Amino acid sequence: MGAGLIGRLRGALVAWVGGLCVVVSTAAAPVIVKVEADLRAQITAGQFVPGRDAVAVRGNHPPLSWQQPLLLAPAGDGRYRGDIRFETPPAEGRSVAYKFRIERAGQGDGEGWEAGPNRRLRLDVAVPQIVRAFDAPPDPAMLRRTGLIERLGLVPSAQVPARDVQVWLPPGYAQEAARRYPVLYLQDGQNVFDDAAAGEEWGVDETAQRLVSAGAVGPLIVVAIASGPQRGMDYTPTVDWLHGGRGGGAPAYARFLVDELKPLIDRRYRTLPDREHTAVGGSSLGGLVSFWLALQHGQVFGSALVVSPALWWDFGVAFRQLSAWTPASPRPRLWLDFGGSEGLVHLTLARRMHTSLRERGWSDADLHYLEVPDAGHDEAAWAARVEPMLRFLDAWPAMARP
Repeated sequence: MGAGLIGRLRGALVAWVGGLCVVVSTAAAPVIVKVEADLRAQITAGQFVPGRDAVAVRGNHPPLSWQQPLLLAPAGDGRYRGDIRFETPPAEGRSVAYKFRIERAGQGDGEGWEAGPNRRLRLDVAVPQIVRAFDAPPDPAMLRRTGLIERLGLVPSAQVPARDVQVWLPPGYAQEAARRYPVLYLQDGQNVFDDAAAGEEWGVDETAQRLVSAGAVGPLIVVAIASGPQRGMDYTPTVDWLHGGRGGGAPAYARFLVDELKPLIDRRYRTLPDREHTAVGGSSLGGLVSFWLALQHGQVFGSALVVSPALWWDFGVAFRQLSAWTPASPRPRLWLDFGGSEGLVHLTLARRMHTSLRERGWSDADLHYLEVPDAGHDEAAWAARVEPMLRFLDAWPAMARP
């Protein structure tokens, strides 16, 4: 493991356990946040019934979790209070993403949440606290966009609804007119460069700008493809009958990427269009479809960032497709990672996939597996791994450099 990964995951120790790369967090000074949620408006409107309902905080950084509630206690007059003790702050001064949720027996996973994007809590202020009304409007997003990012707008397609596409260009792109560059295509592109959509971002522009400017990685082009209402269709290769009989649109989405978007990018920008210099990546369902694209369209995508992939989809369809995979092109290079706070079942699936890939012939030369025990399933966790991901991709063939 290089010094870049160790530097990026600050406040952590790196160890090898059973041949796997594991990052073990170290202790830091705890931060205690006072919380008060005002639900008087919801009580008046009959949306919250004291005694029957509870209110909780959920979020992306321990002890908060999107899967488990941290309940607040009634303080009278429709207010609920509690303390959150953060043993360690997020890396690099990032904010904590969170939301209040009304907790009620029998409700669905999507019910009870505050409206709008995730709220942000900074722990590096003098007195961090959350004191506000339930459903209060979030603070305006302060967009951090670094380097030259071109917005292509909605790119039309004969395969899928039009997609919003943004392109990050490396430092020196305009000055080095004869140079060509590798390309990384990322799913859920609305979260790649800024946090307006989700309240958190990957920060790929900041990380890539820093690494390229320092000469730590070679320059590359990053194409961010926004997802939309049919994300669950586009990012899944098969129908999942256990989850409502939805999904299965990945073949059409692949045709959009391979036959429409990639040719457009190759015409418009100075790319290295061969498979060795073309990568795809994404997280969750975006990780699942990136893995599928690397297997099924390996003649186009020579590398894939498979980040916290949804390996549970359709009773583990990714494992069945790996077993049936017959290489029609060289073996794709794969980055596979997972966070320990994503749940034992999901982590077990990730470890099983790592073993399966080894059994199918992947080695240290073309497979990097990483576990981060305290990391959750969210943009902040994935942002902390962008640097090692870019360092992994930096093993492009030598022609990528001048």
